[in-house]
Amino acid sequence: MTETAKQKFYLSVDCGGSNCRAQLYDASGDLLAIGRAGPANAFLGLDTVLSETFRATREAIDTLPDLTIPLSSIHAGIALAGLVEETLRTEFIDMPHPFASMTAETDAFVAQLGAFSGGDGGLLITGTGSCAFATHKGEKFYIGGWGFHISDQGSGARLGQLSLRRALQAMDGIQPASPFCDAVTAEIGDTPGEISYWAQQARPADYGRFSGLAFTHAEGGDPVALDLVRQIGGEVDQLISALIDRGVPQVCHAGGLAKVLRPWLDPGLLAQLVEPEGDVFEGAQRLIRDGGGLINRSKGSTT
Repeated sequence: MTETAKQKFYLSVDCGGSNCRAQLYDASGDLLAIGRAGPANAFLGLDTVLSETFRATREAIDTLPDLTIPLSSIHAGIALAGLVEETLRTEFIDMPHPFASMTAETDAFVAQLGAFSGGDGGLLITGTGSCAFATHKGEKFYIGGWGFHISDQGSGARLGQLSLRRALQAMDGIQPASPFCDAVTAEIGDTPGEISYWAQQARPADYGRFSGLAFTHAEGGDPVALDLVRQIGGEVDQLISALIDRGVPQVCHAGGLAKVLRPWLDPGLLAQLVEPEGDVFEGAQRLIRDGGGLINRSKGSTT
């Protein structure tokens, strides 16, 4: 094995409600390896985020058997869903870690850096959760992203929750049933009690897995799925409009649901969207190079 302790490496990490993805680069910016781990947004706990980040990093390193890469030689830039409060960001970045340095910001913040190469513009992410971040004429602001229970409109988790709620209403005879409702309950249980118990234990990623089922049935003409997907599309329209109303000249739409949502969005708003110049991983590299967003600490720092 080749010893690389004196070399510098750079790690871009995208932590979300469904998974944690890591990309490892050398000092020249060449991609060396990719790793993946489980759900890791801020609402699942900061210890979970670090644990899944390490798992994804180790998986990436383990694909390079001819290199010995100590974590102490890696500078990490982390895009973390849910890291919207300054106190939470500071708490996370001050946690002990083995990296040479660790910089973190919200996934929307980091994706915006990648999408506009550090310039002005708005970035809307719709995946398991949702969040928008924009910079415009010196102002930086968020729209949404305040957590699954009170926010995350237009997201996969919200679509899944609405789907489960509607399926339960059909089971109770409150609303008409449909093949989509039957498909949802078939994944969980045959009684309202089973569904209620599942929901008490469920995380956003658990709800999010029903979003694909909703889109499939909507494309097949299921009336319940159609109503729900249209509702989610309308919520995304609202988020895009909110960015435009704030004067943001260009808006990118990214995330796991972005492509599948396109047919369900307002054509007038779609026409105003622009393609990103880069992705969240490029944004994380920029975050590292620029010395961080709002926070940036070396390992062991408590200042």
